Amino acid sequence: MRIGELEKRSGASRHTLRYYEILGLISALRHDNNYREYSQQTLNDLGFIQQAQGMGFSLGEIGEILKARREQQLDCAQGAALVSRKLMEVEQKIADLQQLRDFLCSEKLRLEASAAEQAAIRTTLAAR
Repeated sequence: MRIGELEKRSGASRHTLRYYEILGLISALRHDNNYREYSQQTLNDLGFIQQAQGMGFSLGEIGEILKARREQQLDCAQGAALVSRKLMEVEQKIADLQQLRDFLCSEKLRLEASAAEQAAIRTTLAAR
């Protein structure tokens, strides 16, 4: 399939597809007229790339995984290390988000109390 069809089927823009090709995440067969021809495997790889990005993997990490898959050299120790690093990142993000949530909750309570005080002052002043 040509780049236009791949763009439609994958939802990725031509710019993104060319960028992924530069990074080595996908590849295309080049014809004599310099047109790119993509395989079904490229479409499958794009699905994996999009899914992995959605889970927070970087393009570098995705490239490592794709390379290992293509060379059929999935190193379990390397995979475990990658997953371990990603798990630590996720746990840190969760901790950061919980801290942010706590701050927002306390700030909300503080602002609501302040708003109630201001309303009481206005009511008192209006009654005079």
